[in-house]
Amino acid sequence: MRRLIFSVLFVFGLGVIGRTAVADRYPDSPVRAIVPYDPGGASDVLARAVSKDLEAHLGQAMIVENRPGGGATIGTRFVANAAPNGYTLGVVDSSFVINAALAKDKLPYDTLNDFAPVILLAKMPLILVVHKDVAATSLAELVAIAKAAPSILNYGSAGNGSPLHLAVEQLKVAAGIDITHVPYKGGAPSIAAIVGGHTQVTITVLSTSRAHIQAGRLRALAVTGATRLPELPEVPTFTELGLSSVDSFVSFGVVVPKGTTPDIINALSRALNSRLREPSLQSQLIKLGFQIDGGTPQEYKKFIESEISKWTDFSAKIKIQID
Repeated sequence: MRRLIFSVLFVFGLGVIGRTAVADRYPDSPVRAIVPYDPGGASDVLARAVSKDLEAHLGQAMIVENRPGGGATIGTRFVANAAPNGYTLGVVDSSFVINAALAKDKLPYDTLNDFAPVILLAKMPLILVVHKDVAATSLAELVAIAKAAPSILNYGSAGNGSPLHLAVEQLKVAAGIDITHVPYKGGAPSIAAIVGGHTQVTITVLSTSRAHIQAGRLRALAVTGATRLPELPEVPTFTELGLSSVDSFVSFGVVVPKGTTPDIINALSRALNSRLREPSLQSQLIKLGFQIDGGTPQEYKKFIESEISKWTDFSAKIKIQID
């Protein structure tokens, strides 16, 4: 194990022993980044961008492997059951913490005890949009419509318990409105539904809504987060509009199986932090709507615990459960 740890430290450029022959032989097989979603989604795009940038530092292929299904639990369980040797990483998003809050006893793993956090990679703010035919050009006008005729509006989401679903539920509580939830199997179908006029409202991410907003098919009314999006500078934040409790976002991080040594975890964290500071990668990710984070494994652990607590409390308040 000592030899393996030394090898990992060399590969990530973090150890003075990096020039040993043993280090030159590590890794002797590709390192896998497991994404618990289909190709093309935000988690997949982020994983591929970071993995490609990291390959030169590994000296080995970094393979992104999609294992979708079960509300992200199939791929996540695969990571939990993998050997804790640094060869299998899990790229998780907000469903990792939301599932722990809303479906803890039904999960095929223990979120807090079967994984070791490595790094919080990035966040994606969320955007409240309406169909072009909705007679609301501001959040205040949308709230007025919902209060005057709640049966007129419904909203689509990426699925029951998704960050997009919970964000609208936060809005309903904060604004005192009641609109009907229509869950879809993913963010892309929910966008197709609102563009087609089947739903009137949704909360989404920039990467899937930008083209529709620019073309006038959708109208953006507010964004989550502390600051406005550079790509949508005219759209105010919920905080600016007096609804700071609407603070949902999509987070993305890396975890490894429990039992992975601290040396390997810290090596991975330092290497990923280094890559996230690369200007070319930063520019690529910012254009896609990501807000880059980084930090230590300990900081990511605290973030996970805080998010689980937050969504546990909120789901109990509004009585949301997922299967």
